[in-house]
Amino acid sequence: MRTLKRTLANFSFFDQQTIEKKLEDMAAKGWMVTKAGNFFWTYERIPPQKLRFAVTYFPGASEFDPQPSEKQLEKEELIARDGWKLVLRWDAMQIFCTDREDAVPIETDPVPQVENIHLTMRKNILFGQLVTVVLVFWSLYLQFSQLWRDPVEYLSNVTRLASIPCWLLLLLMAVLDLALYFRWERRARKAAEHGISLPLRSRKWLPWVILALVGAFLFLSYSASSAHLLLMVCIAVVTVVPVFLGRWMMKKLKEKGISKTMNRVVSGICVGLLVIVGMVAVVAASIGGWLPMDDRSSQPVGQYEWNGITRDIYDDPLPLTVEELTHVDARWSKESRLQESPLVSYGDYRQDLLYGQEIQGYDLSYEITDVKLPVLYDWIKDRLINERQDEVHDDFVFMDHFEPADPALWGAEEAYQLHWSDSILDTYLVCWDNRIVEITFYWQPTQEQIQTAAEHLKPSA
Repeated sequence: MRTLKRTLANFSFFDQQTIEKKLEDMAAKGWMVTKAGNFFWTYERIPPQKLRFAVTYFPGASEFDPQPSEKQLEKEELIARDGWKLVLRWDAMQIFCTDREDAVPIETDPVPQVENIHLTMRKNILFGQLVTVVLVFWSLYLQFSQLWRDPVEYLSNVTRLASIPCWLLLLLMAVLDLALYFRWERRARKAAEHGISLPLRSRKWLPWVILALVGAFLFLSYSASSAHLLLMVCIAVVTVVPVFLGRWMMKKLKEKGISKTMNRVVSGICVGLLVIVGMVAVVAASIGGWLPMDDRSSQPVGQYEWNGITRDIYDDPLPLTVEELTHVDARWSKESRLQESPLVSYGDYRQDLLYGQEIQGYDLSYEITDVKLPVLYDWIKDRLINERQDEVHDDFVFMDHFEPADPALWGAEEAYQLHWSDSILDTYLVCWDNRIVEITFYWQPTQEQIQTAAEHLKPSA
């Protein structure tokens, strides 16, 4: 027969009545709570008995305290005189029990009861939640900034695309918690003035549902790429492990009698340093190539040396090759990078001459963007056109923009050509019904070559 039991903490920290009812039911089944936590509560087997429980809060208490303060001990001593026995302390919460039916309730005046909860919330939770809201807003700002700067790269990347709903869900959870609390506080203070105690009902299931949705979004987005999944696991390890180590260090410092302030500072600094070191290690591993940042559709087919540098040769299939445009006897490296989401698919293709050959100027690069959601097409097209902007330096205008070109050559709805510095380059932005192609010829193409390129790059009917 087991003597210990752990149950999920499906109630909030301040839901006194729910906690008291839960503990009374557990005692009637033969279980006494011995340890409380954010996620799980631990119980020890006892003879089944009918007990009354009372949950109180002492705003000045903290889980960093090496021992209770004199005021807290005085309060607990007064409560004990009325027949209540201290069961455990957890952070600012104290749990008492009694087997006496006539024991005087610990808190009878709802006014100080509400004030105690508010002070505890303000000192222990409110600041952290406000910081969380600010950090989530900042993260959303960064995500939308990336989306605005490069919508194609962002919207075609499943991992990035899923980050916005994840942050929005976390923001919803944090804001909703604060809104529900302040709504309760306002109503509880008014009720307390009339001698009525208004309980703070928990919606513990809602954060779990939101966290489950966030986890599902993250898993689905990162599992689309083995490299991204590995990266997510590494980031999770270097952020979660330091938190557990910090909790362990906090308990050890607490056992040694270190003051609350010093414990909080030392534990916080150690956790912060461990997270920073871990993230630096992840970045260094990514830069060094030990931790891949993305999946490649193919591997190099060979290597060659030029000027003492070893370079890879790729032979990826390309929708359009130089050989299909002109007859040139040369060696190339053909490389492609593809990514796709339910909104946008994107392909980046390059065909580069290997260094050291006599022939030059027959490289080719192009990007193909297919917009699957029609409402996004015009916005993405405008962003790609306006991505190039003229720059002004000391009253001198340095040209770098697209101007309309003849779309008939491409059989397209719209076409633009790049004007750069004092030249017109052979870089085109071509727009079909749901496809946008930016292509750069490293030579001056003929009309026949442009028409051939259009036949290969335009969307199939």
